[in-house]
Amino acid sequence: MNEIKIKRTNRCDTRTLEPGAVVTEEAAKTDTIYHIEAVKKCGDALVEMLKEQFAKHDFTKLDTIPWFTDGLNKGFNSKEFTDWYKMHVNTERHHLLKSVPDDVNLIDVLEMICDCCSAGMARTGKVFDVEIPEDVLKKAVANTVNLLISSIKVED
Repeated sequence: MNEIKIKRTNRCDTRTLEPGAVVTEEAAKTDTIYHIEAVKKCGDALVEMLKEQFAKHDFTKLDTIPWFTDGLNKGFNSKEFTDWYKMHVNTERHHLLKSVPDDVNLIDVLEMICDCCSAGMARTGKVFDVEIPEDVLKKAVANTVNLLISSIKVED
């Protein structure tokens, strides 16, 4: 994720405002505008990550078409398909029931949801329950928070 430059806004929060400090309407307006801009920049950075990751969805299928096709043709229980599938779920970030990256994040969660919904609807007209373990979701939230924290640079 690229650096996200945001402006300091410490005048509109009771947790950061100095005791007895007086906030003018102009200062409140300015800090609120800066805060809105900061949230938008964080959102934009996440959207860019989302677009980049979604553009690479299932790249292991395209990169290994002969192996993938051979496995499909020999059957889901064949060694060829099993070997290919193991590589696929361990390489692609969105197979969160099979393999969870250490740095799993909410982009991975969204990709899994989109994958399950689009595959289900396109293949059978229905979507099976999308299940993601609670510990994976908690880790994805924490890692996304840390990703943003490490990318934000506060300027005066």
